[in-house]
Amino acid sequence: MKRKFSFLAVCLSLVLVSSTAVVAQETMTNDEVISLTKAGLSSSIIIGKIRTSATKFDLSTDSLIKLKQAGVSDETVAAMLEAKSGKSVVSGGGNTSASQGGDPNDPMSKHSYGVYLYEEKDGVRKMTQIQPSMSGQNRTGGAFTASMTPFGLGKVKTKTNLPGRNASLQIQTTTPVFYFYLDASSGGLNTSSGIPSSPNEFTLVRFNQRSDNREVTIAKTNSWGSKGGLSDEYVVGLKAEDLGNGVFKITPTTELKKGEYGFYLLNSGNANTAAGVGSKFFDFGVMMTP
Repeated sequence: MKRKFSFLAVCLSLVLVSSTAVVAQETMTNDEVISLTKAGLSSSIIIGKIRTSATKFDLSTDSLIKLKQAGVSDETVAAMLEAKSGKSVVSGGGNTSASQGGDPNDPMSKHSYGVYLYEEKDGVRKMTQIQPSMSGQNRTGGAFTASMTPFGLGKVKTKTNLPGRNASLQIQTTTPVFYFYLDASSGGLNTSSGIPSSPNEFTLVRFNQRSDNREVTIAKTNSWGSKGGLSDEYVVGLKAEDLGNGVFKITPTTELKKGEYGFYLLNSGNANTAAGVGSKFFDFGVMMTP
């Protein structure tokens, strides 16, 4: 009887050891993290499971974006990065400087508010913040032609311009990718900080290049009336992808041609908004050749 009991005890022990080994061999993946998040588990529980399990995470840029879109918290993503790299990763709230934690060339790391160009070549990523240029003057054109046109149909154009024929930032691709880091905390009702809340507050324009400046038409008038705003021929369509926390991936809807461009912050003119003086443009050029 004792031998039979001992034999059963040994068998039970082997089953328990085998079950423990199976659990220990369980591997956490991106999909499992997303599933746990959607199931409503807290970040602390998910992080605990990550730290006590074998892991096989895909933490490429596209995968990080998918994790963010699935609602995975920054703290959980940081734990995934730690599990993959074995190094501590700083995670915190707010859209602050990338120097506070993370890779400054990773679009999903923390960045200061602004407009950034994203480039990737041979697996190396690079984020470049585009500094804005301000329009300091405007001009009118077509007055003589308008005076000669019958019935007052001739149009006089008001144009705002930036100094210099070319922007300081020149790129070689016709399909650039940009990231906007905005203050979306007020749900599009932000008026106090002066920081844009939505990519809808920007329009991408293509400048007409002159010998010493770049210009864009912002108003047309004739004897019968006037029309304010950017002319359609200068506007380039944009696609905006909301990545959460005020981060937006921005791409042109069509390939850009060689020329000069700028993200125009609508209603940014201070000294003379109607004439475009004080307007802010995040400008760049497309050269297509080094």
